[in-house]
Amino acid sequence: MNQQELNLPRPVRIIGQYKILIGLMTLLGALAGGIFAVLNPPPGSTSSSAMVMFTAPSCPQGGICGGFSFSPASGEAPVLKAFPSGVRITVVKGNVVAISATGGSSAQAAAIANKAAGTYISSVGSLTYMGLPSTATLIGPASSTAGRTPPKQLLDDALLGALFGGLAGIITALAAGQTIIDPVVLPQGPRVRGDAGGAGQPTPYATTMVSLEQLAREYKQGAAGDGPSGGFRAGPP
Repeated sequence: MNQQELNLPRPVRIIGQYKILIGLMTLLGALAGGIFAVLNPPPGSTSSSAMVMFTAPSCPQGGICGGFSFSPASGEAPVLKAFPSGVRITVVKGNVVAISATGGSSAQAAAIANKAAGTYISSVGSLTYMGLPSTATLIGPASSTAGRTPPKQLLDDALLGALFGGLAGIITALAAGQTIIDPVVLPQGPRVRGDAGGAGQPTPYATTMVSLEQLAREYKQGAAGDGPSGGFRAGPP
């Protein structure tokens, strides 16, 4: 660990040491968010359709046939009144009518579509033309199908999962880093080596600006230079 790294704040150094763990948890969070989005599509995104065959009343001889009683739209009004929202009736081809419904889940959508189809069949059967009724037959009941998650929601949930995963990784790294003890770094300053080969050579491992070894050498030089008449001298008075 160099001096530049030691100058960084401790949390930053811990995050750098655990960057692989943080990246892995971020990736797992994004994956979990995407899976959650797929398994939980937004409400109203699931739909189901029931197929109904409409049969117009027989046209009696001499009658003027046609008009509303002979149209598949004749049974729409009671259905839309009973299901004011989430139900749609469309003519697929000829006299085949698709009754679609949306719901919070695929099972709910299928149940609503089948009920709406039953209402349509009853409504059509109550209409007559010159005593001849129209008929409607269920040819394809609605079934449960999984809804699709929009790409935008899939991306949003994945990013949100990555954010939570990254935060969890950082918290885990900081908690684990509390047990790490930083190495002791002595202050740098000049120091005179005591060995013969390096006398007077500065080295960056001193604890103070003036080392104890240098002070001892100066003390010895001063003691040797003092005469018997006075001055500072080592030994008892």
